[in-house]
Amino acid sequence: MAEFSSFKTRSFTTKVTPHIVYANFSAYTSIDPAPPLPLQQNESSELVQKLRSQLNDQSLPLFHRYRAMFRLRDLGTEEAVLALATGLKDPQSALFRHEIAYVFGQLCSPYSVPALIDCLRNTSEMAMVRHEAAEALGSIGAEEAEEILLEFESDKERIVRESCVVARDMWEFERSGEMEYAVIPGNVQSTI
Repeated sequence: MAEFSSFKTRSFTTKVTPHIVYANFSAYTSIDPAPPLPLQQNESSELVQKLRSQLNDQSLPLFHRYRAMFRLRDLGTEEAVLALATGLKDPQSALFRHEIAYVFGQLCSPYSVPALIDCLRNTSEMAMVRHEAAEALGSIGAEEAEEILLEFESDKERIVRESCVVARDMWEFERSGEMEYAVIPGNVQSTI
């Protein structure tokens, strides 16, 4: 095994090996409701399967399941994204499903698109979950998302309709190659 080098950042110790970072904090700047489960330097190749199991284990406290969710997010591999997608089928907690969709918006992984489209299409799903799925689709900017976002701009649920409008705007921005989401023309003066 390769030698570890350690460095300090924000009072957290991080260990680095080639292609693997072991950290006790997240690379995302969001303030999450739970910290990711820690990685150990001797993690096995079955890590994602273990985290997927914890993510979907209804007997575990929601806090622990969130920790598994955020570690999967931080891994960000195709396998981790597909494991996260199984959380959109959680039978008990709309809040949990909403958080999975939110995490997909952070990841911007094309591997999450089919699960997000299924979620948005599921009209028996809670509106807040569908709203988050729409916004995640907009953030990802996948080509196949435009049609579904247009379709659900006329959804019976206001939050879903409005989220699809916003998401389509985000989708257009992501596909435009622009560097700034909103450009203020030079001749606009502040009224403050």
